[in-house]
Amino acid sequence: MIISFLERPPAGMPDEAAPAALKFLLDATRDRDTKVLRGALARLKRVFEEDDPPPAEDLDRNELFASTTSNGRVVLKGDIDAETGEMLLSALSPLSKPRPASDAEPDTRTPAQRRADALTEVLRRYHDAACGTDEGGERAHLHVHINANDLKQSPPADRGAYAEMFADTNVGWTPWMGPLSVAAVRRLACDCTLSPILLDENGTPIILGRTTKVISRKLRRALVARDHGCAFPGCGRPPSWCEGHHVKHWAEGGPTDLDNLVLLCRFHHRMIHHGGWDVFIGEDRHPWFIPPVKRDRFREPLPANNRGSPVMA
Repeated sequence: MIISFLERPPAGMPDEAAPAALKFLLDATRDRDTKVLRGALARLKRVFEEDDPPPAEDLDRNELFASTTSNGRVVLKGDIDAETGEMLLSALSPLSKPRPASDAEPDTRTPAQRRADALTEVLRRYHDAACGTDEGGERAHLHVHINANDLKQSPPADRGAYAEMFADTNVGWTPWMGPLSVAAVRRLACDCTLSPILLDENGTPIILGRTTKVISRKLRRALVARDHGCAFPGCGRPPSWCEGHHVKHWAEGGPTDLDNLVLLCRFHHRMIHHGGWDVFIGEDRHPWFIPPVKRDRFREPLPANNRGSPVMA
């Protein structure tokens, strides 16, 4: 940075000022902090009244690439100015702190994984606040299309009839990213807005059902009053970070009522759907969690986070 500055000094800096400027900049490097050096460069440019903004403040350099990959993911790469970077890091910092799964288990996520989860949370809160513009006349987190039978039923147990299984089984479909697994769609469907559409044999809509909200605001308030946040043992993330999970999936006939719902943060919601954990509502009308065999071969039920040492029966 020093060499670049001296090779292209501000237009108003005379040649005889170069030695003093060099000493000033070298003194700024003693802290071994590039922010201190950038501050010194900015002060020199202001002294000699250079009109061009420093690189850290040059908005014309801002770029953000969001590219879909062949395996259905998105690769992000960007170069942004200091102000935008400060807002981004300030938003990610409190949401990317290590959060142990329990007192005995540290957070196993890498810093990069924690920042990715934090970015997901920032986007979710942005959409929850309805700050975004309309997308086709609606404010939505994301749109997913899926066949109702696929959402309700698992793939056939007889996997020998591959041709029939492939013909009868579909996946979810999103407008931007394309296919999404049925397991992911089922997790999203725990707390979503459902718009049923009846199609004919050619896939043409013939009846548009009335949009229904799976979990009402009143029911969510009751859910928060019972679970006080993520109910997963040892978690307790605040309710604003959580989603309602159907113990018995609504597509399989599970009712949308307090005795079939549990409040879970996104991390533990994914764990329940994909990590081998089970959850049920005990006779005390509170959630109980059954760990996978690899964690507890006896699969002893664990009480919800806020329950202390309750009795299940």
